[in-house]
Amino acid sequence: MKNFIILLIASLSLTCTACSDSDSPSIPIAETILIEYISTDSQIITPTSVNGFGARLVSNTYKDGMGTISFSSPVTAIGERAFWNCTTLQAINIPLRVRAINDSAFGGCENLEGITIPASVMDIGDGAFAYCNNLEVFNGKFSTLDGRCLIIGRKLVAFAPDGLTTYNIPDGVIEIAGGAFEGCQSLASVGIPTTVTDIDERAFAYCLSLDNITVPNGVTELDPSTFEGCTTLATVILPASLREIDARVFAGCTALTNIYCRATTPPEIATGTFDDISAEAKIFVPTASLSAYQTAPNWDNYSAQIQGYEFE
Repeated sequence: MKNFIILLIASLSLTCTACSDSDSPSIPIAETILIEYISTDSQIITPTSVNGFGARLVSNTYKDGMGTISFSSPVTAIGERAFWNCTTLQAINIPLRVRAINDSAFGGCENLEGITIPASVMDIGDGAFAYCNNLEVFNGKFSTLDGRCLIIGRKLVAFAPDGLTTYNIPDGVIEIAGGAFEGCQSLASVGIPTTVTDIDERAFAYCLSLDNITVPNGVTELDPSTFEGCTTLATVILPASLREIDARVFAGCTALTNIYCRATTPPEIATGTFDDISAEAKIFVPTASLSAYQTAPNWDNYSAQIQGYEFE
């Protein structure tokens, strides 16, 4: 069934691709004023927000196994949270002429199985496919060879997690976008390449099976809520390059028991950064920096849990 849906989306995209922006503007391009989709219950999927499509929604019907949303003019964007939490959405075509898929556009579409990004898309927002746990493949523009990621330039903006418990992010990626892995329920381990220097807000939030993480050297800041809600996260290795840990980075990480921080100078941390960790959790820091950590602002709240460690 998944293969059928993927082929269907690909064919819809190819139909649109045949009509390029170089065509005469006097010739209407009918495909671009429609968004076609399939739902798991063969019922209408209603956009959470009807704004942000760059066109006025005219009708939304479901017939012969296919839903059709019609617009008054070509669709140019999939707006912020446009299909947020549409849990019965199984497949959808993104029309040619769409230039942006905005923040959380398909967030929470837990039954979405595959999607094709048309050549017209220039930008994909944070968390555009967060919590899409049955998403198996990306096709089209920005997709990696394995179909599991969307990468714009060297920035990984989305991940298709279905069936994976481990994954190695492709070498060469330098940034992991906000919400890129957010809500991946089965991913237990993820390898982050040494090329990565930026990990954005909520990048791995609520990855409910994530067991351990090694943040590569070169990352200087962990943005807010990077690992929030990772309830099985037990071991974290933080790099020598780290200078700042923002608010709620480890909020809700109740299984966190071993934190290794290689930085010789204590990074700045927000109030409550480690408040949800176990009282038995250990924070290992360079032995020569033990006193500095135990007396540094906000680190001093965990002084009894901070221990010296001889890093190799």
